Amino acid sequence: MKSSVVQMRAASTIVTDRLSRVFSERLVKYYFVVPAIFYLLLIGIVPLVFSFGLSFLHWDVAAHRPLRFAGLANYAELIRDERFWRTFFNTILFVIGAVTLEVIFGFALALLLNRDIKGQGLFRVLLLLPMMATPVAVGYTWRMLYHITNGPINHLLGVLGLPKGTWLSSGKTALMSVIITDVWQWTPFVFIVLLAGLQSLPREPFEAAVVDGASRLQTFFYLTLPMVSPILIIVILLRMVEAIKVFDIIFVMTGGGPGISTESATMYAKLVSLTQFRLGYGAAIAYMLLILSMMVFMVLTRVLPTEAETT
Repeated sequence: MKSSVVQMRAASTIVTDRLSRVFSERLVKYYFVVPAIFYLLLIGIVPLVFSFGLSFLHWDVAAHRPLRFAGLANYAELIRDERFWRTFFNTILFVIGAVTLEVIFGFALALLLNRDIKGQGLFRVLLLLPMMATPVAVGYTWRMLYHITNGPINHLLGVLGLPKGTWLSSGKTALMSVIITDVWQWTPFVFIVLLAGLQSLPREPFEAAVVDGASRLQTFFYLTLPMVSPILIIVILLRMVEAIKVFDIIFVMTGGGPGISTESATMYAKLVSLTQFRLGYGAAIAYMLLILSMMVFMVLTRVLPTEAETT
């Protein structure tokens, strides 16, 4: 009996020693990040790997055909798919137009409010309001504003004696109208980030420029722009990443029409995947968009000046 008690105590001591080693102070801090890593893998990496594998399969759910290996057939079909390239071209036009205008207007507003102006806090709140609305609500609002017969924009143009616009009804103006809506909503994001960047700049170089008699344009091009460029580049890349995924505003305002004049690549991927239920081909569209986007961003990061080059 006594020997069994001794053996139990020895076993308990061994277990305690092993637990103390496993949960030592050096290792326990890593255990706290395990749930976060598991969560990221679950919602990020696993779907990414699954959809990548799916892009090499034929999985036509609507036709009730069996799942079979396709190799590169989906990608070969995609290269010949004129509609995909048209939607990708629409996406590129949307990104270039929207991001360019947002940066110009956002930077101008940031420069304007980076001064001692009465009611500056009120202006900031008012300018941030569009960003707080959901893209679906913004899309419905602007669709009513653009309405040909009952929209207030055409009513105002009629009062001023100007011709009424077709806005969302014409393939020539629909994409531009959607771009205007996106610019209205996301210019405040560019504005608030650049305003924070401007207010963090040191005052000494600007005071020295005033003493040296530099004009406002010289101060802007030789001091303000180079010093705020790292933040400006980050803002441009962030907005491009978001703009290239555009879906909700276009879906609500035009549904991709007239025809496919405003259809984005993400809308086409949704159409193929969730309307035609060609899941393998839809995954191939999504990955092709990802590859092309990465190529564009790699080119941009090489073309745009780095922080070391701007300082």
